[in-house]
Amino acid sequence: MNTAVILAAGMGIRLSPIVGIRPKGLLKIGDCPLLGRSINMLKKHGIKKIFIVTGHQSEMLMSELADFSSNIETHYCFNENYKQSGSMHSLFMLQDILKEEFLLLESDLLFEEEALISIINEQNNDILLISGKTNSADEVWIYGKKNSGKESLGLIKKINKKIYRELETIGELTGISKISYELFRKMCDHHSKKISFPNNYHYEECISDLCNQHEIKYLKMENLIWTEIDNPQHYKRAVDEIWPLLKKKDGKFFRKKWIL
Repeated sequence: MNTAVILAAGMGIRLSPIVGIRPKGLLKIGDCPLLGRSINMLKKHGIKKIFIVTGHQSEMLMSELADFSSNIETHYCFNENYKQSGSMHSLFMLQDILKEEFLLLESDLLFEEEALISIINEQNNDILLISGKTNSADEVWIYGKKNSGKESLGLIKKINKKIYRELETIGELTGISKISYELFRKMCDHHSKKISFPNNYHYEECISDLCNQHEIKYLKMENLIWTEIDNPQHYKRAVDEIWPLLKKKDGKFFRKKWIL
């Protein structure tokens, strides 16, 4: 696994009381922006090339990530329709330049190092990292079928924020995935039939639409330390709960110089 994609085009309107007009991926927890920390981790674990899809305050984001991305091959792609499109259209912007399997990350994540280690080392392609219930609100639920031989691994049947009582709830989407080139092409083809603006279609919705025709698995880490930071409540949880746990568990990593 040599390539990663980070989706960083969103406006982060719900987080504006905290970040103002700044992209939410530049939010600092501790002394490092979320995206800078993600890039450092990707470099540490063997990623050689990163594609970052930008939109809101693109120039600011690229400028402030310059030091983090200076020693890794980095490609920026601007989603000019970022104000009226969802994350799937941002991923779609890479259809002509992305030719290999990749790790897919959202820009507003704070997570423990073991998350990347586990998904990179997992032999299966087309796999979404999920966690147990966080009770953080705004969850995206994974519904699926457990593997009888390995409970942490299974097939995805549906992804949605809604509760479906008739389906088995497996866990929560974390925003970290491993996508094969074959699935990426299918996602782009599927999205191309839906393109119109405004369009708030997200990559996880596209995966959900395709999971009955393409085998897509989940890898569950029940007690994963992580959070997305999409609103002020998430930010408070990140600062009060997640950050202290991360400093304790990944202490050696946090004591290193930030620019790797």
